[in-house]
Amino acid sequence: MAEQVISATTHRAARNAVVRAVAEVLGKIATLAWTVGAARMLSADDFGAVFYALTIMLVLTSLAAWGFDSGLTRRGSAVPESLPRLFRATQLWKTGLAVPVLLVAGLLLAGVPAVGSWPVLALMLAAGLPELWSQTIRTAAACRQVSAGVSSALVVQRVATAAAVLGALAAGTGAEGVAAGFLAGTVVGWLAHVVAARRLDVRQPLRGLERADLAAAVHETVLVGVSGLVLMLLFRVDVLILGQLEGAEAVAVYTVAYRILETVLFVTYAINSAVLPVLSSTASSATRRLGVERAIAVGGFVYLPFVAVSVMEGRDVIDLLFGPTYADAAAPVLAWLAPAALLLAVASFTDSLLHVLGRHRALLASSSVALVINVALNLALIPVLGATGAALSTTASYLVQAVAVLVFLERAGERPSVLRPLLSASGASLVLVAVLALIHLPVLAELLVGAVAYLATWLLLVRRLAPEQQQVLVGLLRRRVA
Repeated sequence: MAEQVISATTHRAARNAVVRAVAEVLGKIATLAWTVGAARMLSADDFGAVFYALTIMLVLTSLAAWGFDSGLTRRGSAVPESLPRLFRATQLWKTGLAVPVLLVAGLLLAGVPAVGSWPVLALMLAAGLPELWSQTIRTAAACRQVSAGVSSALVVQRVATAAAVLGALAAGTGAEGVAAGFLAGTVVGWLAHVVAARRLDVRQPLRGLERADLAAAVHETVLVGVSGLVLMLLFRVDVLILGQLEGAEAVAVYTVAYRILETVLFVTYAINSAVLPVLSSTASSATRRLGVERAIAVGGFVYLPFVAVSVMEGRDVIDLLFGPTYADAAAPVLAWLAPAALLLAVASFTDSLLHVLGRHRALLASSSVALVINVALNLALIPVLGATGAALSTTASYLVQAVAVLVFLERAGERPSVLRPLLSASGASLVLVAVLALIHLPVLAELLVGAVAYLATWLLLVRRLAPEQQQVLVGLLRRRVA
């Protein structure tokens, strides 16, 4: 029975995940393009200062975002007719929090040595508002399980940002020009999201909102909001500590490896945004378990070979993209950071299940423990290992978080398997490691040969170990062709 229930929801979630994933791939390519351009054309100090300011903005907007989008997903998916009023109330709450937070932070951080250029910080902070608004529109689209419009808007945002930043670099405007280009691209992206929102049937005049709507939007968001802030700190605190202890140049080295990691994280976000509404709309424990396990399987299919390539070919990949300036210093950082991609995926998918179950205290506890471990390890390892210490700390903390979440799920009676969905990808990744170790070709040729070997091995293994994964993929492709 659970398999019958999961069939329709899996295909619907998979279609939405594919649409978002394609958009994220295009967007990540654009983001990587301007990052590579900035790394090659700016000094290490200016490059590090830009991404240090970007990190500050992301942390502060996470505070302003609170738990509003998660609450909107849960309630908007469960009661679709409430979505327009909840959507407008959510936007109002986020704006009301973001404006004072960003203004106060900008004033307090003026003149702080680690920040570097204050105009760069101010421009990055200004980009926080349109980014927050766009995020809520994407959340509403996930509730409607309609991803095409907002996915196109996200591509527009990333491409516009890349064009603006690369234009600024070509004009020689330095770090300030890069930050201004980022702001311009974010505003263009928000306008594209506004156009996409017209198809979501979420229009609600502001004057028509009532106190009950504002109360519903903020209801049960305290723990989720604190947990979301902790998760953002878990994701970004390494950069903040690294910048304070080692300076902008170390941040630049870490950013090179981190940007490569972020390029593949779209898989986690795309799957999670598609799976969370499905998990929210079912009362079946078996259906939820299958949904989480299949999400983990897709994550493993992408992230396990990513780990293999990062360890075996990381230096050559960095040299190819960012040039020899960062290749030697960033290669060990990438090697230690790469496993965090899979651990983050497992933590994110299981976090979503905890959220659906209403176990917000468990969410906060698991992320808080991981954050404490992360901060402690960063303070201990960065003075000794520099950026490599930050990478090691990040990966270890995500391992702690994933284990903690699984323990809480066990206590709640939910027992999704983690290892079984990863068997096929694990075996294929071992073959990939062997191939990369044995052949000696230019890096692109090695990656092509390795990809063929990986896919062939994975198909062989998945047919024997998990044929349902192949059935979902084939069914999805047939529907898209039709």
